[in-house]
Amino acid sequence: MIRGLTFFLFLLLQSLSLPLYGQTMDALLDELAGSDADQKESELQDHKKDYTASLSSTDITGPPEEDAFAQEKNIITNGVTLQGLDKQTGRVFIIDAPLGKLIEFGTLKIVVKHCEKAPLDDRQESMAFVVISEEKPVGTLQNLFSGWMFATSPALSAMDHPTYDVWVKECKALSKI
Repeated sequence: MIRGLTFFLFLLLQSLSLPLYGQTMDALLDELAGSDADQKESELQDHKKDYTASLSSTDITGPPEEDAFAQEKNIITNGVTLQGLDKQTGRVFIIDAPLGKLIEFGTLKIVVKHCEKAPLDDRQESMAFVVISEEKPVGTLQNLFSGWMFATSPALSAMDHPTYDVWVKECKALSKI
C-alpha cells in the first residue's frame, strides 16, 4: 500500500515537471515574468521620462500650438427676432428689432438689452436678456419680466401674462439703417 502511494506521488511529481505545450518550466516562468516586448516598452518609457526631465523651459522654442478643441465664443449680435402671441385673437407676430430700442406689443413694452448666439450652425441656441413691462391704464409701468430667454427652451424662463406670450426666436445681425 505504501509502495503504491509512493509510486503515485512519483508519477505526480514527474507530471508537474514535464513541459506543457512543448515548453520547459523555465520558459513558462519567463513568460509569466513578462515578455521581451513588455520589457522593451518599459525601457522606452523610462527613456522618455529621462529625456523630458532633462529639458528646461528655455529649450522649448516656437509658438504654442492652437488648441483645436478650444471652445468657440458666442456671437454677439445687434438685433433680435421675437415671436409674440396674442392669446385673445390667436395671432402670432414676428418682431425684428435692434437692441436697446423700445418695442411695443399690445400693452407690453419690450427692451432687449443683450443678444448672442452659438457660433455653430448645428447648435441653434440664441439667448437674450429681455426686460418686459406693461403699461397700466393709470399710465404707470409694471415690470413683468427681466431675465434671460433661450430660443431652444422658451419655457425655461417664460413671461407669465394672461393675454400675451413673448419669446426669443433668434439673435441676428441687423444692417445699419
